Amino acid sequence: MSIRLCYALGLLTIISLLVLSLYLQHVEGIIPCPLCSMQRLTFALIGVLCLFGILLYRKPWGRLIINQLCAAASIFGMVLAGRQIWLQNFPTTAGTECSVSLEYMLAALPLKEVLQKIFQGGVECSQRTWEFLYLDMAEWALVWFSLFLLMSVYLTLREFKLFHHNK
Repeated sequence: MSIRLCYALGLLTIISLLVLSLYLQHVEGIIPCPLCSMQRLTFALIGVLCLFGILLYRKPWGRLIINQLCAAASIFGMVLAGRQIWLQNFPTTAGTECSVSLEYMLAALPLKEVLQKIFQGGVECSQRTWEFLYLDMAEWALVWFSLFLLMSVYLTLREFKLFHHNK
């Protein structure tokens, strides 16, 4: 499979995931919690990186940087999704009140406090809503972030193989 095709499939997957999340929000009425919003932003970041990968696929340094950033974003997304899965399975008493939206928190609070509140989680972060094949959205997000991490590792290893082959 070509490098450019990997990036294109990654971008199409991200677009599909974001369209699905917007459908669930605006048509089905499932309002995203702050952790869900952060996962969406992380998916969007990976999508932008895949777009750059499509555009810069001929530059070895560009591919390497994009792959590393994509891997870092995937790991960050796995942490966010893992935290939400943890909150769903082990709700805390600290997150019993409903929190405000991510947009409001970013406008009203310092970034450090926003991150603390996001990872603390609220009651909406501990609720299981939409499910498909017995997995809810946070569990599917973890699966997708893991697949994007594997894609990044594959492309990075392939880059090193191409580098050593051309030496």
